Amino acid sequence: MDHLVSVVLKNGERYAFPLGADDLAAFDAASARHWISETFVAAGLETPNPMGKLLLVDQILMLALNFKSADYDPLTPEVRRFLCAAMQAMGRPTLTIDLAAYKL
Repeated sequence: MDHLVSVVLKNGERYAFPLGADDLAAFDAASARHWISETFVAAGLETPNPMGKLLLVDQILMLALNFKSADYDPLTPEVRRFLCAAMQAMGRPTLTIDLAAYKL
């Protein structure tokens, strides 16, 4: 395991997903941010910020919320791609996406 993404769903369920270098090779930081932005728009999501500023953290959290609980167990290819993009975009070896607390 090179990297680990943990996801805490709104109902408190927790999942840990180890991601290896092969998983993460699809993105560098810039392409990951671009993919997240495009996917956010394609999903029809809108910024929760009343000032209209869209932060990467908000995009990641809202995209994670947009998936169904069943998409995380078992992990679907689309969610795996999203988790890889989030990890690369944030530039961290570990990442916790806490949907219950709405924070990274």
